[in-house]
Amino acid sequence: DIWEANSRSTAYTPHPCSEAGFTKCEGTTCGDNAAGERYLGICDKDGCDYNNHRMGDTSFFGKGQDFTIDSSKPLTVVTQFVTHDNTDKGDLSEIKRFYV
Repeated sequence: DIWEANSRSTAYTPHPCSEAGFTKCEGTTCGDNAAGERYLGICDKDGCDYNNHRMGDTSFFGKGQDFTIDSSKPLTVVTQFVTHDNTDKGDLSEIKRFYV
């Protein structure tokens, strides 16, 4: 999830997979919820989100001038995916988020 947000909170949630590249899955490989196989798939269904408020920075994002990012004003969100070798083909090593 590249950006989950409302006027009071923001988060991004990577869902890492055990297979590299694009993969089409079916049934158990996808983590079939209906069959009770949610956690048997190749990807982390729940993910590991980063939410500034939950991480302790309660004044980072919200409505008004008391917040570092004032969500009542227009903004542009930039998400940067950095690889270990700084190429388009490298393994993901970092996710950076900028608000401009």
